Amino acid sequence: MSRRAAYKALFSPIPSLWPKDPLRPDVNFPNFLSTRLEADFGSSSPPEKFRPKVEDGLPPAIVVYKDYPLSDPEKQWGVMRGLVNNRYQKKYPVSTLARPGFDPEYYARLVGELDQAPKRNWLTAYLNSWKGFIRWEH
Repeated sequence: MSRRAAYKALFSPIPSLWPKDPLRPDVNFPNFLSTRLEADFGSSSPPEKFRPKVEDGLPPAIVVYKDYPLSDPEKQWGVMRGLVNNRYQKKYPVSTLARPGFDPEYYARLVGELDQAPKRNWLTAYLNSWKGFIRWEH
């Protein structure tokens, strides 16, 4: 199995595991990820990197890698895999940041608003947008 095929097999579950965006259901990010996966690790071979040759009048490469370093697509897909597996949320918990001292319920209300937003009709959404402009002063 080639290196590209191994990476394609490793990263192929990511598009199906990506959560659907309730606020923008018309944006199909998993479809974009599938297209990008095929472009990065598809069956066609990648363009060959430029290597200086002696017959071209250029000096030969000084450093030759035995173990190939990760390319940019491999790094990017590794980060995507970490996002799908919640690796960063587990490594850097933000429980103290989720309840700020000035308004401990701020993020709870924000999440509630985001949960309700896709279910609202257009009139309710319009009225709520106007409520944001009006400030009641005491």
